[in-house]
Amino acid sequence: MKKITLILCAIILTACTCKKETKNKEIKYDKNISKLTLNDFNGDTLAYVQTKIIDRKEYYIGKKFKVLIDDFNIPIKFVVYSGDDNNITKVSSTAFLIYDGFQIKNKLNKGEIPVNLIIEWNPALNKKDLDKLNKEINWTPEKEAYFSEQIIGNLGRTNYPGKK
Repeated sequence: MKKITLILCAIILTACTCKKETKNKEIKYDKNISKLTLNDFNGDTLAYVQTKIIDRKEYYIGKKFKVLIDDFNIPIKFVVYSGDDNNITKVSSTAFLIYDGFQIKNKLNKGEIPVNLIIEWNPALNKKDLDKLNKEINWTPEKEAYFSEQIIGNLGRTNYPGKK
C-alpha cells in the first residue's frame, strides 16, 4: 500500500511539473514574442504567424505596415489585390503571399495549411497607385516601400475550407 501511495505521489508530482513547464514556456513566449523566430516553432509557419502576428493583431492595427514587416521575418513572394466591389477605384485589402501556387497546392495535398497574410487598410488604397506598382506580381523593393507607409486597419490570414 505504501508503494502504491509513493507511486501515485510521484505521478502527481511529475504531472504538476510538466504542466508548470508548459505554462512557463507560454509565459516566455509572451515576454519575448517580438524576438521569436520561425526556428522557435520548428519551422511551423502557421503556428509562427498565428502566435507572433495574428494573436497580436491589436498591436499592429493603426500602425504602418512597416512595423509588421519588421516583425514578420518571412520573405513575402507575391502581392494580390482587386478593386472593391462597391468602389473599383479603391482597394481595402491586400493578400501578401509567402508561397507560390505550386507550394500552396503541395501543402494542401499534405493536409497542411499554407499561411498568407491578409491586410485591411485604413484608409483604403487607390487602385491606380497599386496598378502602377504591380506590373508584376512579385514582391519588390518598390512595393515594400509603398506598402510600408500604409496604415493597417485589420489583419488576418488565409483560411481554406475544411482546414483549421
